[in-house]
Amino acid sequence: MLVFAAASQHDVLEHIGEKFEKTCDCKVVFSFASTAVLARQIDVGAKAQVFVSANEAWVDWLHKRGALDINSGQLIAGNRLVVATAAKTKDSFNILMRERFAMANPISVPAGIYAVQALKQLGIWKRVKANAVYTENVRLALYSVRRGDLFSGIVYQSDLQQVPDLHAHFTFAADSHDPIRYIAATVEPTELAQGFVSFLKSIEGQKAFEQFGFLPISATK
Repeated sequence: MLVFAAASQHDVLEHIGEKFEKTCDCKVVFSFASTAVLARQIDVGAKAQVFVSANEAWVDWLHKRGALDINSGQLIAGNRLVVATAAKTKDSFNILMRERFAMANPISVPAGIYAVQALKQLGIWKRVKANAVYTENVRLALYSVRRGDLFSGIVYQSDLQQVPDLHAHFTFAADSHDPIRYIAATVEPTELAQGFVSFLKSIEGQKAFEQFGFLPISATK
């Protein structure tokens, strides 16, 4: 079974996939990239069985184009948005005014869209826009900070779980942007695909999301 999934869910879905394989006598193969890239690939006929999106907008877009199972689309997890740095001290969002920072492309990538919403809500987007360095997906923004290419980056809270040398320098208020909602949808209504989505929502699946720094369904708006 081929699952197309948002780059930010790489680690947790690899973990969950291994657990699911033990229940289905099947092989789960993942393709990770930005939600926008994956949605466009599905739209032109990519043979994925499940699509895990980092927002609802791309799922809605595919539904309107008839590229997904019409009855699919389940909330599986949430997240928080943070400014990540290697520096040990905490600061406010003012750091974004002083240094160039990484963020996912806000034209189409959910993490970038959420980031612009949050920065506009704070009233600083026009002031910091020139410092923003756009990346193809949120994980690339994270890695550019880890490598030291840039001093900070706007990423998801869950991204920091796998990178202990970085920390949340600043956490955006949950109401400063649209709720970060991961949606899993089946491309075709097969029993295996539907079973995988159900497993993501199961007690075992939800525990894994929490373990990897995501918000469970119960804590997601």
